[in-house]
Amino acid sequence: MKSPALQRREALVLAGLFGAAGLSLAAVRHFQPVGRELELTPVVTAALAEPGPEAGNPRGDVTFLVFTDFNCAACRIAHPPMLEAVEEDGRVRLRFLDWPIFGADSRAAARMAIAADAQGLYLPVHTSLMQGGRADAAAAEKAIAAAGGDVELLYRRLASAGAVIDAALVRNARHAFALGLGGTPGHLIDRVLVRGAVSRREFARAIRQARNLSA
Repeated sequence: MKSPALQRREALVLAGLFGAAGLSLAAVRHFQPVGRELELTPVVTAALAEPGPEAGNPRGDVTFLVFTDFNCAACRIAHPPMLEAVEEDGRVRLRFLDWPIFGADSRAAARMAIAADAQGLYLPVHTSLMQGGRADAAAAEKAIAAAGGDVELLYRRLASAGAVIDAALVRNARHAFALGLGGTPGHLIDRVLVRGAVSRREFARAIRQARNLSA
């Protein structure tokens, strides 16, 4: 039978080996690409050229598209770290391509948020709707009013530009399907496709990855 001292030494050696293996695995994950690197195909080019409400740096050297639904739980998780990564980088043009796939309420909220962009209020409305609760027309109206928007002007915008907004939502869905996205959230960062919610650090890595591809 092994002595207690020998058993302790063996336990320490095993712990060291497991610790080193864990550190190695973490290092591998750190240097692996965050998302899938795409070729600059007509599908990717068309998606990157699609207009939509913007935030971040309008003169940024990286275009970051987010396909999102206000009633998507993963979208709500991804939203804060995404904004943090974009703000910290300072050279990213963030564009929102609403893709309401969770039913009529999501579609109504998306239409109103896009209409609010005419008043420069898309981002605060988007952020408000991502903070919880059912996103629908009533929640969007409340978010617009809370952001200092003119609700009557919003409904006039919907009346005059509703068909244009609806067409944009159709195009957004086509881009998402063409890119192979199976749901929200989806992020196309130049040529890097990131599916689902990731951390601020991973968004930052994906942005650097995209920038390096263009260098």
